Amino acid sequence: MLIGPEDFRLHFEQLHSAMELKGFDVLMVYAQGTRGMYSNLLYLTGYYDFDPSLECVLLIHADGSVRLLANSEWDLDRASRTSWIDRRAMSACADLPAELAQHCLTRGLAEGRIGVVGLERLPLAFFRRLVSGLPHADLVSATSLVADRRLLKSPREIETMRVAAEITATSIRAGMACLREGISELETLAVCVRTMLENRGDELAFTPEVSFGLMTEVCAAPASANTLKQGDMVLIDLGCIFKHYVGDLSRTCVFGSPSREQRTIRDVVVGAQSAAIVAAHPGTTSSEVDLAAREVVRRAGFGEFFNHGLGHGLGLDHHELPSIESDDSTLLKPGMVFTVEPGIYVPGAGGARIEDVIVITETGCELISQRATDEPWIRPHS
Repeated sequence: MLIGPEDFRLHFEQLHSAMELKGFDVLMVYAQGTRGMYSNLLYLTGYYDFDPSLECVLLIHADGSVRLLANSEWDLDRASRTSWIDRRAMSACADLPAELAQHCLTRGLAEGRIGVVGLERLPLAFFRRLVSGLPHADLVSATSLVADRRLLKSPREIETMRVAAEITATSIRAGMACLREGISELETLAVCVRTMLENRGDELAFTPEVSFGLMTEVCAAPASANTLKQGDMVLIDLGCIFKHYVGDLSRTCVFGSPSREQRTIRDVVVGAQSAAIVAAHPGTTSSEVDLAAREVVRRAGFGEFFNHGLGHGLGLDHHELPSIESDDSTLLKPGMVFTVEPGIYVPGAGGARIEDVIVITETGCELISQRATDEPWIRPHS
């Protein structure tokens, strides 16, 4: 089954139990209407504030009562229709920090223990106003209370992400299928996006990459008017959102006849990804998975051309925990979902990246996406 409203309420109930154990009198969950800033609120309620001018805070009291305070009234009706929170528990105030402080004072929390989810990303002016209104309260970060829960995906979250991955793969396949000499990166992207929206995708998860030839030699580049010619490497990195969850895949092909070096680059990337997938299992660390892929690339003589981490967590955000990088010691556990995306970018030859999504299981890992190696990578010149 896919994610539904009952799951967001369950996330809230689990967080409420955790805050009681930590001795918080109240939690403040801060959200802002930009990507990466609203996902904690979404995770707990099903509502997110999508406009950059919007700020809101979900207040969770020790007795389980909630209040949603926003800096503007206009989106609260939508909040009541997309979340489980009663409209009567929502209100707006232009001076949100002052309203939060006054609410806590009214509830007798002048010296309370107040946890702030998202404290590390609070605007400085907002934080200063909040502290000045609650000078004797114990304001501490509670971000980890939500982050620790989001790190381990439920079966419903995983199934939702499986659909997001398939929609993303279908969209990239459509882009690859439309390739012809002289087509631009932007025209190819338009085919991908249209296909995504026609196949249940809700919206793009991030600025997509469609790169031809010279532009595949850098790690990432947005689509441009650059046109395709014979012998070009083609790299598409696309992500769609489905029921709030992100799909994120990269695929590489060559248009026409590949050179020996292009074949070698692609084969090494495939081998590096395979090594990482074998290494990903409970009890190993993020850095060990990264190293498994990086060693394959290094032994092939391309180490200097693999210039990014192997992968990143995926969920409500495009980039979340765990980070699969050489300096990250996170111990992998069942339920963790992340990308595996080795890449090699060689000046004069082209670049290749293959990105798939896996979930750690009790005994190893499982692919959420269909591996790119199951698809043709040479696109005939026509």
